[in-house]
Amino acid sequence: MALFDMLQQILKNATAPEPQQIDQITREVPRDELKNSVGEALRSKETPQLSQIVADMFERASPQARADILNTLVEKLGPGALTGVAGGALAGHEGADTPQVTIDKATQITPDQVRDVVTTARRADEPGVFDRVSDFYAQHPDLVKTLGAGALMIALARMKQNMGR
Repeated sequence: MALFDMLQQILKNATAPEPQQIDQITREVPRDELKNSVGEALRSKETPQLSQIVADMFERASPQARADILNTLVEKLGPGALTGVAGGALAGHEGADTPQVTIDKATQITPDQVRDVVTTARRADEPGVFDRVSDFYAQHPDLVKTLGAGALMIALARMKQNMGR
């Protein structure tokens, strides 16, 4: 089934797609389109807070992806920004000149702590954090399934809309 037809059928039925359909869509859609569509869904008032979406993704991610998620979130934060965040578990890991969050450290972080990190990152770099998270999804399309039904449907609708132009 062609990508546009699949998107049309999913949206017409208004039901969450099967995981294999999401995999097919994320393989076929251009990465820039995936990033833009996910970004629009993340910014939508109709979806949960970004901190909840990222915490859900983090909870379902592999240990390596967890470390990558945390590094994506903290890459633009200045020294000391995470001292009181996430119980201090990530203190010293912010900014480009500091050590990266390791897989071992990432596996010790809870989804609640990730919500705290996202909130801090948003305060420090509001528009940038949305861009970095949507870019992360585009680089890790297998995690798009973790968006949640509402955000996923918004992203799929955006993809279909752009394909129909």
